Amino acid sequence: MLIIDDFLANGCALQGLISIVNESGATVEGIGIAIEKGFQSGGRIIRNLGYHLESLAIVDSMNAEDGTISFREQ
Repeated sequence: MLIIDDFLANGCALQGLISIVNESGATVEGIGIAIEKGFQSGGRIIRNLGYHLESLAIVDSMNAEDGTISFREQ
């Protein structure tokens, strides 16, 4: 099964979804994320669990004061 989600931050919701998939007897073959917050731990955690995770965009930092967002080069 391929899991697709919009945002990845700390990975708790995604870990819950992975658990539901596994409990159903299916296997997670890959995970697609629209936007990953690279400055939070979710992506690292999911990858360290051995899942293939691809993100369309990874945000490295956000500055609330001036509204700037820095994206990771991929």
